[in-house]
Amino acid sequence: MASVFTLEVGEFKGPLELLLDLIEHRKLEVSDISLSKVADEYVEYIEDRSQIPLSETAQFVVIASTLLLIKSKSLLPSIELTNDEEEDIRDLEDRLKLYAHARHAAKLLRRRWGKSAYLPKNPQKSEIIFAPAHDITKSNTFGVLQNLIETIPTFTQAPTAHIAREIKLEDVIDSLTTRMQSAFTDSFKNLTSKADRVGSIVHFLALLELIKRGTLKAQQRENFSDITMNHEEVGTPHYG
Repeated sequence: MASVFTLEVGEFKGPLELLLDLIEHRKLEVSDISLSKVADEYVEYIEDRSQIPLSETAQFVVIASTLLLIKSKSLLPSIELTNDEEEDIRDLEDRLKLYAHARHAAKLLRRRWGKSAYLPKNPQKSEIIFAPAHDITKSNTFGVLQNLIETIPTFTQAPTAHIAREIKLEDVIDSLTTRMQSAFTDSFKNLTSKADRVGSIVHFLALLELIKRGTLKAQQRENFSDITMNHEEVGTPHYG
């Protein structure tokens, strides 16, 4: 089992740079399989880094949601993705491969040329002198300023961003545990009857975790049928 990769950095890492570091640490190629393997580590890094600039948060969230979608697809092959979701996955892979090539090329250039390849060691300082043209007058200066003011774009109202409610796996695990302690038995279909696609995926991951802990026992009589869940009195893991 691969060890957990802990990033300890003194400066901010962009969303693609972070994702590429996680993949390269595991010595994997960029693919949907490798993206699935680092999804949890990527989300964990975001949760632990409160210093992420607000302007970059949206990019991290978009990439994290795509990674969770890839992981869910690997766990539930029967899930059918929409064309937009398939396109998001391909787009992330393409962007990551392009970024990897660019970063590799930058490292080669630094090794070959150094940081000051095209700069003299002791550049001469030039004295800055303002030398206005002889034909400058108050009249034509005012005309230039007037034309410049007219080119300034008018103020427009910025679009309003709508942020979806965050669903945390830990919260769903706690909620499902409390529910099953009182109900003892329930079905996955009933549990996710009002949940959207993302909510259903998070509830399924919570169910797998509780089965692993021995808190719940689940049974599915045939492929693609409903899953029956039962609360276990003794927390003994069940396998098979």
